[in-house]
Amino acid sequence: MSAKKIDPIDQLIEEWGKLVGRVFTSEEFIARGPGFVGNILSDNTLNREVTQDGIRILVNGEGDLNPLFRDPEYAKKTKYKCLIAPPNYLYTICYAQSPPDHGPVIPGIDGMYSGCDREWFRPVCEGDKFTYRVMCPAENIVKPSKWSGRKVLSYEKCDYYRQGGELVAGYSSYEQWLDDTKAVELHANANAELAKMPEYTETELKEIYAAQDREEIRGANPRYWEDVKVGDELTPVVRGPLSEDEMTAWHAAGHAHFLSDRLTRMMWEKKPAPAGWKGVNMWEFGQGFLKGKTETGAPDHKISAAHPRRVAVGQQTEAWRYIMLTNWMGDDGFLWKFSTQIRKMNMIGDTTWSKGKIINKYCDNGKYCVDIDVQSVNQTGTVTVTGGATVILPSREHGLVIYPTPYARVPYTTAGK
Repeated sequence: MSAKKIDPIDQLIEEWGKLVGRVFTSEEFIARGPGFVGNILSDNTLNREVTQDGIRILVNGEGDLNPLFRDPEYAKKTKYKCLIAPPNYLYTICYAQSPPDHGPVIPGIDGMYSGCDREWFRPVCEGDKFTYRVMCPAENIVKPSKWSGRKVLSYEKCDYYRQGGELVAGYSSYEQWLDDTKAVELHANANAELAKMPEYTETELKEIYAAQDREEIRGANPRYWEDVKVGDELTPVVRGPLSEDEMTAWHAAGHAHFLSDRLTRMMWEKKPAPAGWKGVNMWEFGQGFLKGKTETGAPDHKISAAHPRRVAVGQQTEAWRYIMLTNWMGDDGFLWKFSTQIRKMNMIGDTTWSKGKIINKYCDNGKYCVDIDVQSVNQTGTVTVTGGATVILPSREHGLVIYPTPYARVPYTTAGK
């Protein structure tokens, strides 16, 4: 009698459930390598400190022209007296959320970044050196899924500390983990529609480019809390049509796992991937060019039967929302809170409008705040990402921004304890 097949979602809950509450330090992540113990070629961190070069590469990869992040001489004339990093620079300091960060690889399970709640307590400045503490997984929740029947939301938490032990920021985020085989079965017909590459007329492309060129950077002109009204709309930030070059620019600027084929081959020879791991496919280090395996041609935009066009990572779509917010708030504003819930995939060929609208304004213990509803909308009018932000603005009557009181999300323990 054949052994009963174990449902991969049930297996994930069982295996990953044993690890809930596990805490890692930045030192432990760096020593561990990119997901595999003993790997000496890379680690889970793109940047370990804030540098002019790191900031420049990030803002170039995102298409951000804000001089506060690009021009050291300009930044010296602001209240910060130094170059400032965009809020999402901290993503390049720490991003876990891939096996075995949350738990062992489960064959047949595929995951995607799906949302976050982030807070900053202080500006991030050139010269800062960071450590961090990550709880991963912090919680695993099973929920029904229209796409795959069931899904697991696996959460992590992180705190960022700069030199001297000052807590600067923190986040909670989550990924959805799905039964990939079940997703293909349920959406065999829908995938044909998803695979169609969007097409644009010349007029439509010109309208997209004109919208990009209408971006407004508030800069040194303060945006005072008293001047903001509920219902005000922010100038949208528009990116697209999404190309391979745009995705490569983001990955090179903001993502840690970016190695040459030679180093990739050496890494996997040193520590073979577990069964079911999707981090390396047959096209890595030449394997797809073996005789008898080239009938499909070179790699195209398709990544799997369930994802027929290549998908941008969620943090790239988030980056455009950050740009809209920092453009609007000016040099003297401070992004306190930022949240996203990713509803639809942003795929090759899509164009995204990041839009914001003021929904509330209030004073919180001396902090003059505005809440902003933030939506990402694609060329079909579909909302792909929801969420919001809270910005602290200077006040005409009460003066400069007062920063929030820091608090830690992750207990101060070491890995596995």
